[in-house]
Amino acid sequence: MDTGSQELNCNSCTLDVKCLNRLVPGEQDFEVANKVMVIYLKGEILCKVGGFPSGVKTVLEGFVKVFVEGPGHRNIIMKILSPGEFLGLASICGCVTYSYTATALNECLVCSIERDTVMDLIGKNGKFAYEIAKWYCVNYDRAYAKISSLGFKRLPGRMADVLFYLDQPRLRLHAIYEYLSRKELADMAGISTESAVRILSEFDKSGIISLSGKEISILDHSRLEHISHSG
Repeated sequence: MDTGSQELNCNSCTLDVKCLNRLVPGEQDFEVANKVMVIYLKGEILCKVGGFPSGVKTVLEGFVKVFVEGPGHRNIIMKILSPGEFLGLASICGCVTYSYTATALNECLVCSIERDTVMDLIGKNGKFAYEIAKWYCVNYDRAYAKISSLGFKRLPGRMADVLFYLDQPRLRLHAIYEYLSRKELADMAGISTESAVRILSEFDKSGIISLSGKEISILDHSRLEHISHSG
């Protein structure tokens, strides 16, 4: 990832981050003056549960897994961040520490904006604030759907939900399975690695999905959807 020729200029950025697109030229200059770009290598920690947020991070390139840490080194992966998504927004609402941990799935370029800068822009630009709130609401809905899946569905239903989640264009079109291990798929479903491998094998033998190395393709969406709905 070559960042040597990149400048901290929102006007020249080709990434469609809706809230940043709402900034007027003077606000863009203010935002640029109060942010830095950082490269994280695969496996490096972007933030740690219990740590203090130093600002709001925006993923520009690469993928980031966000997970809740449990006892016995057991984790539940809540979501995969793709370019244009955020970490640390809760800090602008008064949350003083991270409630999750986030690590890079591959080499990532991340833009980190000072917390006070984001708060100032929210106070001055209603359209910017609206896009922030909109993104937050969408992710809130996803979190409730995740809790429902983990709490009420049996193992095949949970895995079906994971496969549908990873089939989103923002992930599927960038070969997301290349960066995920079977253990990480299990962590997304809240099940053991052995159970995840067994269920995927059963789906493959039934013609619901196709397994080719790390790649997984959904062949029968209707049957997989039935498994998801039936739990």
